[in-house]
Amino acid sequence: MGRRKIEIKFIEDSIERKATFSRRRNGIFKKADELAKLCNVEIAVLVISPTNIPYTYGYPCFNDVVERIQNPSASSKLRSLMKELEQIKEFQEDLRKKQQRNLEKSNMKENVDLKLEDLVAFKAKLEAYQAGLKRKHVEMEDLSSPSILSKNTKNKMMRTEYSSGQSKGMYEFRAFGPGFLGTI
Repeated sequence: MGRRKIEIKFIEDSIERKATFSRRRNGIFKKADELAKLCNVEIAVLVISPTNIPYTYGYPCFNDVVERIQNPSASSKLRSLMKELEQIKEFQEDLRKKQQRNLEKSNMKENVDLKLEDLVAFKAKLEAYQAGLKRKHVEMEDLSSPSILSKNTKNKMMRTEYSSGQSKGMYEFRAFGPGFLGTI
C-alpha cells in the first residue's frame, strides 16, 4: 500500500490532532537531522505543541546553535577584521600606485612650487598616517592570538598612544576607503 496525498486542513478531533502532531513532529526532526548530516550544517528546530509544550531539535546541540545565532563568535569577528585588513592593504597598494604615478608626473615638470616647509610637513603627516596603519595591523594580528589578556593590554596602550597623538595633532586622516585619500 503506497502513500496517499492527505488534504491539508485543520483536524477537529483533539486526540487525532495530538497523534498527528507527534508523528509529524518526529518527521520534521528526522528531516532536519538528514539535512544537517547530508549538508554538514548546524540546525535548530523549535516546535510548540497545541498544549504549549516546546519541543526542540538541534544538530549538534540546540542550545549551541541558538547561542551562536544570538552571540556571534570570536571567529566570525576575526574573519570580518581580517577582511577589513585585506581591504586596507588593497587601499594602501592603490594609494602607493597613485602616489608613484603622481611622482612620475611631477618629476616631468621642471618647476616645483612647493616650499621645503611644506614638504617636511607633508612627510610628517604621511609618517603619522603610516604609524596609524601599522598600529591597526598589529591590533588585527593580536586579535588572532590566543592570549586575550595581552590583547586587552595592547589595546589599552594603543588607545593611550592614539589619544596622546591626537592631542599633539599628529592624526589628520579621518577616513579610509577606495577613492578617498583624506586631507593632508
